[in-house]
Amino acid sequence: MIYQLQDLDKASAMLLPEDCRSCGWWQGKDGGWSSSMQADSWEESALESFGGWGKLAIGDDELLGMIQYGPAGLFSRSGDFACGPTSTDAVLLTCSIVSGSINEPIRKSLLTAVLAELKEREIPTVEAFCHQDETPEKDCRLFDQEFLRGCGFFPVRGSRGLQLMRLELGGMEPAKARRQKTRRRLLERIKRTSPNPAPAATCQSREKSSSRIPLCP
Repeated sequence: MIYQLQDLDKASAMLLPEDCRSCGWWQGKDGGWSSSMQADSWEESALESFGGWGKLAIGDDELLGMIQYGPAGLFSRSGDFACGPTSTDAVLLTCSIVSGSINEPIRKSLLTAVLAELKEREIPTVEAFCHQDETPEKDCRLFDQEFLRGCGFFPVRGSRGLQLMRLELGGMEPAKARRQKTRRRLLERIKRTSPNPAPAATCQSREKSSSRIPLCP
């Protein structure tokens, strides 16, 4: 399926269902935002500190899926879980939705795109909370454990029915960092290399030494 990605910000949030637009659960607002000013203040903070707080998948001008994420400090709920806290250098995936069960592959494609972008931004670690056991009903506020496992996440710790999952991104170096590392290696190799005689000088030396060997009669 063909789709395009769009950053989740104040403008693109209008594409979300009303329940998602008014939800502030991860921000510590159980009953939703108490006022638009409160929501605006949080959004401005998210934009300033991270540049958006999620990613949308749009196809045929319709919302196919959404993943919300950002530094854990943006989501006060992340500090309330018994299995927390998250890593200080991690980006936290908080929740996701897809437009229907037939679009479930969109969630994985969207997450793959998100992870690729975070690697380019040199984010070392991504984490997410999930239920330790299967739940009879889908909970859009937490990721599915099997889904995260299928995307390479591994469990860190769990408590009271919840688990913190992690994916390390440090092994994938951005192109710029890789080029810099290669240049450093070359410079170090040049510095360590001891001077050797030039090929011409070597040949001359061998010729002179061979001329001193007496010829057999």
